[in-house]
Amino acid sequence: MNINPIYEREHRVSTRSMKLSMAILVFNFIVAAVTLIEMNDVVDFARKTSFIDYTSFLQIFRIVIFVPALLLIFVAPSFIAGAISDERQRGTLEILLTTKMTAENIVFGKFLSLFSSIMLILISQLPIMAILFLYGGITVPDIIKLVINFAVFVVLIISMGIFCSSISKRTSVATALLYSGVLGLFIGTFMLYFLSANSFVTDESGFFGIVFIRFSKFVLLFNPLVSIDFLLSKIMGEDSSDILVSLFWYNNWFYVNMFLDSILSFVFLALSVLKIKPHGKTWRKHGNSNL
Repeated sequence: MNINPIYEREHRVSTRSMKLSMAILVFNFIVAAVTLIEMNDVVDFARKTSFIDYTSFLQIFRIVIFVPALLLIFVAPSFIAGAISDERQRGTLEILLTTKMTAENIVFGKFLSLFSSIMLILISQLPIMAILFLYGGITVPDIIKLVINFAVFVVLIISMGIFCSSISKRTSVATALLYSGVLGLFIGTFMLYFLSANSFVTDESGFFGIVFIRFSKFVLLFNPLVSIDFLLSKIMGEDSSDILVSLFWYNNWFYVNMFLDSILSFVFLALSVLKIKPHGKTWRKHGNSNL
């Protein structure tokens, strides 16, 4: 079985680096601290009132799920942004393209390496989250959907990062672009929705108001955090059907979100391949004229 050389090299470097070890340590420390603090509050409440509210454990589960998701949003871009731009700055990208490695191999190898590293961080937190499974209310299909949701969430961030890195000559520029894109997609869509839902100047009976509100709800379909929140809301028996355009979207939001984000990720990766692929005169001028 042939292993992608880019993946093999990047994987060896990342697994031996202090950066990945520190990321695992910090992520697990924060998640464990939040879990223990919240569980301690529930236990103290039970001691004082002689009543155990099992829904509190589901609330803790929601918090513990969102903590690593938010950490990824603010930390992962700094790891991902240099995927292609670092090679370009070192002058090794052109060397790689003169070998038998294709642009597709390079992008796929970078993607696979980053995906395995980030998923390793998330998987290392499962023992902490498993503590909450003991209190019930969380089924196997719920866990499977959350895992799929997180995997697509990670794929989308990595795809955006590789694209930003492929169009930037410097890692600092790629990092700025990626943070802007990530915050716009994951935080900006929330802000747009709340702005339209709570704006006093939006006339819901007018054409502009209707279009603005529906558009703000539609863009949430691209936000994996909304999908995670809907999954957790259903686990807790909450109804969030008013946030989307119609009941159809609410009943199928998970599948729609997974489909849209998968397509979006594929588009970002395809554009990254096109960006770094050698093209005619430009490549003959700056690279190997035999390609």
